Amino acid sequence: MKQNILFMIVIGLPLALNLACGGKSDDSATDDATEDTTDTVDTTDTDDDTAVEDTDVEVVGDAKVRVVHLSPDAPGVDLYVNGETAGVDGVTFPAGSGYLVVPAAEYTFEVAPAGTSHDDVVPVGLTATLETDKSYTAIAHGYLDSANGSNGFAITPFVDNTESITDGNFRVHVIHAAAADAFAQVDIWNLTDPNNPSPLIENFDYGADVETELPTGVAFVLGVDVNDDQVADAEFNIPDSLTGYVGLYAVNDTAGTPFLFAHLEDGATVQINAN
Repeated sequence: MKQNILFMIVIGLPLALNLACGGKSDDSATDDATEDTTDTVDTTDTDDDTAVEDTDVEVVGDAKVRVVHLSPDAPGVDLYVNGETAGVDGVTFPAGSGYLVVPAAEYTFEVAPAGTSHDDVVPVGLTATLETDKSYTAIAHGYLDSANGSNGFAITPFVDNTESITDGNFRVHVIHAAAADAFAQVDIWNLTDPNNPSPLIENFDYGADVETELPTGVAFVLGVDVNDDQVADAEFNIPDSLTGYVGLYAVNDTAGTPFLFAHLEDGATVQINAN
């Protein structure tokens, strides 16, 4: 899997602060008395030039964003950000990047077939404002060819809540990106204890996302029910090594076979096929 992600934008902001203050000191002493050397500062504004000027300065912080290629019938792609190459080239399905740290601002993300130019970008892109101190995942999903399914190609941003994870847990962000029409709405079951199966996410629509925390060190078994009969049509073994913040994407390949794609906080990815 090719991952060559490198771009940084540094914005320097000038900071100007004009400060003027005025005052006078009054020293006095008497014979055989302790001399008082304390200065008294007169802060009374008598003229405009003695006032403190307030200067409004906009400080731009950083945001983090990572990208994922989950469009089954899309070729390898090159990523463009604000019309410029971003160093993310030849990325093939399925793939995910690490986080890029960028100044908080509005960005336009587009993809073009690998080895082409910005003139060849896919008509559907994403323009989004990335806010200070927030993390995002931008996912390319759906079909380029409408003959493959009714869920067309799109790039969708999701906010990643990476902060304040409970000790002993990992946070999993489950995103339904399986574009095949058969998976329009599914139920996800927790089958870890086969004697006590329980629904984990019910009526999970294509394009929706859910965040939850689960205990670390547990090898979970998840089932996907595609026809609402409370019987799993596919089962997946989740490794017991997951920690921190994990994106877990439900995906299908061009043949319509579903799989899960785990996206770790450091950018590493793991494809989890059905049992």
